[in-house]
Amino acid sequence: MVERKNKSLEELARTMLNETSLTKYFWADAVNTTSYVLNRVLIIPILKKTPYELFKGRKPALNHLKVFGCKCFILNNEKEQLDKFDSKANEGIFLGYAINSHAYRVYNKRIMIVEESVYVVFDETNPLLQDERHKIANDEDMLLEN
Repeated sequence: MVERKNKSLEELARTMLNETSLTKYFWADAVNTTSYVLNRVLIIPILKKTPYELFKGRKPALNHLKVFGCKCFILNNEKEQLDKFDSKANEGIFLGYAINSHAYRVYNKRIMIVEESVYVVFDETNPLLQDERHKIANDEDMLLEN
């Protein structure tokens, strides 16, 4: 059972990294996020409960779950002195959830570090999927014209 669960964690993490085109450098964050989500949504058939319910004794909240690898914006939060016209937010990539707080783990593209922050706004639209949808729509239009 443990071998099977580890294999599925590995497969899901690999899929998440490939889907978002992130490098293997973020493999640990992908595995942690996979584990975090599975513990909250995977129902054990015999008990009809999630591992989170068994451990905490209550149903998990799911409204804070976000799309792995989505674009996000991290508030500067006065970490550094801002000039008059500097942006108040940095662009980042969502990597997962903090272990000991309600913060999110994000990769800050400007300073190139992984940080934890509560002040994050997410853009969960997948530009790859949108491009694919436009391509399919254009292909259908061309088929209809012929």
